[in-house]
Amino acid sequence: MFQQISILSLPVLFLIFCIFVLLQVHSAANLLDKNNLIKYDRKTGYFQVTDLGRIASYYYISHGTISTYNEYLKPTMGDIELCRLFSLSEEFKYVGVRLDEKMELAKLLDRVPIPVKESLDEPSAKINVLLQAYISRLKLEGHSLSSDMVYIQQVAPFFFSVDCNL
Repeated sequence: MFQQISILSLPVLFLIFCIFVLLQVHSAANLLDKNNLIKYDRKTGYFQVTDLGRIASYYYISHGTISTYNEYLKPTMGDIELCRLFSLSEEFKYVGVRLDEKMELAKLLDRVPIPVKESLDEPSAKINVLLQAYISRLKLEGHSLSSDMVYIQQVAPFFFSVDCNL
């Protein structure tokens, strides 16, 4: 049923495994270098962390979010753009808009201080509204958004610290 592996083939399997690991490390290093989180010398295989990489690792921010921030964050951004940028963070990609939340989100949208451009069907609009509700200390009327609001309360300070350090 199982194929027997001879003692002679173990070094070959180990070599294949090592090559696989090296390719994974090389791929990850290229991605981090592309997002300016490390400086990677492809010839020697050496890499050095950047200040941006230290900030991202300290606050547990993904390379995708840092890439988004690098692309869109400008010194002249206003409140509207900052809230929108925060809501585009990769860490929120699995936060969806559930059917039972739409009514409460619509009510919150009328109470938040900064207008939201996106439709309430988009997850980024939900994050934006919840972020503004958190900053403005608005109370939630129902319980459908409570768990997502707790998540916003936990991660918002990290993202704003990252924005300030960039």
